[in-house]
Formats: sequence, C-alpha cells, structure tokens
Amino acid sequence: MAVNKLVLDSLVEDDFTLIAIHCSAEVYKVVFNINKLLGLSLKREPTDVDYNYPEGLAFYELYKYYNQSEGCDYYIVSNKCKVKALHLQSNGSLFKNETKRITNLVPEFKNVDCFLKIENTNQVVITKELLQDINKIKEIVTAYQIEVTQIKSIENLIFS
Repeated sequence: MAVNKLVLDSLVEDDFTLIAIHCSAEVYKVVFNINKLLGLSLKREPTDVDYNYPEGLAFYELYKYYNQSEGCDYYIVSNKCKVKALHLQSNGSLFKNETKRITNLVPEFKNVDCFLKIENTNQVVITKELLQDINKIKEIVTAYQIEVTQIKSIENLIFS
C-alpha cells in the first residue's frame, strides 16, 4: 500500500519580511496608527487565527491589506491571547474555577505583542525606512526585523 506524505518545508515560503512589535496599547490601536502613518488600509479579517491548546481554544487577531501598487500583502497578527482554562475537577464550591493562561502564536518570541508580516514578492518595500516610521508611533515601544530562519514555529505564520 502506497503512503502519500506531504512535507511542510516545501509549503513555507521564505519570501516575506517579519517585523516584531512591542507595544503598550491594544493591537487594534496599533493597527489604526500604522494605517494612519503609512497610508495603509489594514482591516480585521472575518476569521482570526485559531489554535487549539489543551487548556482551550486561542484566537489571535488578524488584520490584512493588499497593496496593489507594491504587489504585496500586509498582515498584522497578535502574538498573545488569554485562554480561559476551566478546571474539570470539582473542589466543592458553587462556582467554576477558571484561570487565564497567556498563549503565544510564536512561542520563541513571548515578549512580542504582535507581528507585521509583509509577503513581498517584488522586494519593493524598504524595511529600514518602514521600521523608522513604525518606531515613531507613540504606542509602540520598539519594532525590529526578525530573521525568518530564527523561527522554529514558522508554520504558525501561514495565513492563506
């Protein structure tokens, strides 16, 4: 009997730029300021990026914009999500015990609040200038580029 095997390495494309953003505000406020400063029109996708953990289901906010003049997709995705974990064992109290655990979309970068992913096939976007503009936003503490080869859980950043 023949077995078909798909290798994920061939599905992950390395032609994107990834920028880590540390911020002091909610992700939607950062998206608003990035839209205003850079002239983008990032909009929240109808479906978030979701992952099932043993504690529960986590939903990471996802925003997308396709720039026709540059021919590239811009994504902003949150890296942190609070998962409510219900304890299955009864401790004799009337109310359910629930704890909140923060999960990360990319566990290697736990302190990053969100990521800006630019799927850039034409290499039109100049990352250095983009980073300078993003770091001017008051709510953003810092933003920097991440080498894609540093990420072990790269498959979590496949959105389409």
